[in-house]
Formats: sequence, structure tokens, C-alpha cells
Amino acid sequence: MTSLDRVFRLNPAAQLRVESVSPDCPLLVVDQVYEDPDAVRQLALHGSFDSSLAYYPGLHSKIPAQALVPLYEQLGELLGRLGTPGLLPEHFTSDFSIVTTPAAEMLANQKHPHIDGLLIAGVVYLSPQLEIGTCLFRHLPSGKAMLRDEAEMQAYSDWLRAHGEATQPHSYAVEQDGVWERLHTVAGRYNRLVMYPGNA
Repeated sequence: MTSLDRVFRLNPAAQLRVESVSPDCPLLVVDQVYEDPDAVRQLALHGSFDSSLAYYPGLHSKIPAQALVPLYEQLGELLGRLGTPGLLPEHFTSDFSIVTTPAAEMLANQKHPHIDGLLIAGVVYLSPQLEIGTCLFRHLPSGKAMLRDEAEMQAYSDWLRAHGEATQPHSYAVEQDGVWERLHTVAGRYNRLVMYPGNA
């Protein structure tokens, strides 16, 4: 194990719980997830951040894939025990990300809630000053909180093209504005991991 591998070691004393947005939309929340979160944060702060991917309102920095294999093995084992078996390191991907675009300068598609299009999505929060976290929403025009197949994803994409600009929220986070209803919020506490269905 290299020193870089050890940076991402999970904390054996981490605190785990499952929150429920709906019967088929659980959220896994792990507090104190990294053994040395300051080391992970320092690695992130020294990353080489480049342009945004897709509509993400910020920048990304790659993490050497090999350094994350031990972490992915542990996450695969954990998720298997929670009912999602068969996840191998090659099924995971990650990077360091930082939001750099002020809400007032975001595009309409960046303000509307999005889906990740993955089996499971997740984030570890590494800012000790901010607790802006993850929110899950219901799209009121369609009544959907999860997009379950290609037809539903296409229908939402069509709606966004037709109505997204005119109905864009004032900022990225909304409570209820006639288009979106916030169903659940997880605060972005330092060294917290949250994972959720990627189609929520």
C-alpha cells in the first residue's frame, strides 16, 4: 500500500445510518468516513482543477485511479451488505470537485435539480466551513421524484428544453417554487459521505 492509498483509508469508527426519502429511495449517510480527512482535503487543495464536466457549476481534479482501489473495495463490500451486491472497483469513479460558479451566474440547466444517471451516486464533503449539502426533489409538473427508464428521462429532458429557461429557480437550492418540491436534505458536514440512487 502506497502513501497515496493510505490517504483514502476509511475510518473504522465511522458512524453509519440509512435515511429514507421514500420506500425505494434510501440514502446512506456515513459520518467521519475518512480516517484522516485533513490529508484528503490537502490532496484535493493541491489538485489540478480543469474545466467543468457537463453542467456541473465548477471545476474537477482527477484522482489517480489506483489510489482509490482500496476505498472502492471497501465501499463495494459495504453496499453489498446493504443490498447492492456485486460492485467491484471498476464500477466506481471519482474526482475532486469544487463549485466555483455563483448562483446568479449559473445557466438555467444548472439551477434545476438533475439526475446523475448512475446506479448509485455519492459525495464526500470536505469543506469544514460550509454545510451546503445534498437535496432531493420532486418535479411537480410530472410528479416524479425518480426517473426509472429511458422514456421518463427523455420526457424530463424534453420538458427542460421547452420550459427550463422560463421556470429556472432563483438559485441552485429551492424549497418549493411551483416546479420543484424539496423532499429531503442532508447537510454537507465535514468528512461526511452520502450515497443515494443515481436516478433520484
